Amino acid sequence: MTPIAHCGRRQTGRRRPEAAKDREERAIADHAIRRRERDPRLDFFRGAAMLIILFAHIPVNGWTMWIPARFGFSDATEIFVFCSGLASALAFGTTFATRGWPLGAARIVHRVWQVYWAHVGVFLVTAALLVAIARSGVGVDDVNYLHRPLITPFLDRTGEALLGLLTLSYVPGLFDILPMYLVILAMIPVVMLLRSFGGGAAVAAFVLVVWLAANLAGWARMAEEIVAAGGALGPLGSLAAAAGERFAWMNFPATPWGSTIWYFNPFGWQIVFFAGFAFGMGWLAPPPRSAALRCGAWTVLLLSVPLGWFRIHQGFWLPADWALTQAVAGLRDAIEPLWWKTWSGALRVVHFLALAYVAWSLVGEKGARLSAPLPLPQPEGATRLRLGLAAAALAAALAPYGLAAEIKSVAPALDAWALRNLPLAPPELTGWMSLALAVCVATALWCAAPARAAAWLAHDGWFALVSTLRRVGSQSLAVFMTSIPLSVLCGLALDHLGQGLVALALVNLCGVAILVATAYLVAWVRDQPWRKPAPARQSIAARAPAE
Repeated sequence: MTPIAHCGRRQTGRRRPEAAKDREERAIADHAIRRRERDPRLDFFRGAAMLIILFAHIPVNGWTMWIPARFGFSDATEIFVFCSGLASALAFGTTFATRGWPLGAARIVHRVWQVYWAHVGVFLVTAALLVAIARSGVGVDDVNYLHRPLITPFLDRTGEALLGLLTLSYVPGLFDILPMYLVILAMIPVVMLLRSFGGGAAVAAFVLVVWLAANLAGWARMAEEIVAAGGALGPLGSLAAAAGERFAWMNFPATPWGSTIWYFNPFGWQIVFFAGFAFGMGWLAPPPRSAALRCGAWTVLLLSVPLGWFRIHQGFWLPADWALTQAVAGLRDAIEPLWWKTWSGALRVVHFLALAYVAWSLVGEKGARLSAPLPLPQPEGATRLRLGLAAAALAAALAPYGLAAEIKSVAPALDAWALRNLPLAPPELTGWMSLALAVCVATALWCAAPARAAAWLAHDGWFALVSTLRRVGSQSLAVFMTSIPLSVLCGLALDHLGQGLVALALVNLCGVAILVATAYLVAWVRDQPWRKPAPARQSIAARAPAE
């Protein structure tokens, strides 16, 4: 045997372990690079989700009629949970890969501990704020502010509720996202252990089986209500209910004294979290960019609109007794286990994946369009003048309807004249008229804006918006904690100001400004500027002029 052949045999015998070691080292290095180079899309979409969640939590907020949840099955909660899974992979994955499972699990325990006390703290602060509003008399007389987030039991049965709060067996509405999040965080060490011993197949099987068990537990609970109401389950429904009884423990109690359960079941919602986690860890490759997938995603989103939008399936646009309205409503009721929110039904997951793919496609490769000027065409010449005048004229015609609350409070005589002389619009069209008024005003202002202002909006203004949303998304826990008591204050403001177009814009935009300020303040504090070396200061003697 020649030396070359002998060398080749020795290299062949050692190739497999060295290749495996090299792959592992490359994976760790790639993960560390992804962690250092934070994906702009992550914080951008998580920041947008934080603002949508604020709008959704503000009581009697007219803006909630136009959030994504109204037009499909999934909503901003899926965005938050998916992005949190992606962020958790970037934050904790390197610790598991470089320091081993015990230290990685210890870091997860530390994070769970932080989220737990964040949950307790935000509940106590919000409860104290509501009590202060109720006792001070600053609220509206006919509104029970203690009942809005259902904290009345905490005041009536403080002993049981306090123990329930600390043991997570008292989880009222508005305070149910963080408990779900910390339970899912606690599942990360299990997933990492399964990945070490069984690979990606073991992780996928675990996530899918736990999600399916949670949905069976949900069906068992719903079956009890159906039977109590005198309904029939059928053979398949009875079989699913029997199987779900084995997993009834997954329905965590929301009160120590009642039968309510957590609104967000962590064992169902973990499928969304670990989808993001798998992408962040590099276990799942990004999907290909193709016209067929985009077409399929848009089809899912459009087909979900009639089933998700209350204006259609509740008969606001078509008469409720029409066959088409009843068919849509009947189909929605028949497939309820597929879109229910508590256990994250299959259609919610599919809808969110379609929405995520569309958003992922729109922002471009690695979020390139987030760092490029926004294409905002502005008409030229006579077209610009005609469009601006038409938008202004239509805005003037819609003003009595879209600004009805403002006109009534500022000019009662004008409001009375409008009621006598203008045709009344159906109540179901009021929201549409307000939206159309806002669009017309924005169009008229856009046409009247000078070219320099339009260029600034498409370039510097767009970059400022992206940067702001990324800042909000990077401080999501602090922003979310702030948004809970802030939503109470915003609801109080709307109780006094009403539901007019101007009032809604003022309250919601002020809420956004406070969340943005919170994100920048927390980022500044976390940067610990007091530890940086102080700038050199010239002494008074050195600054004194020479005599």
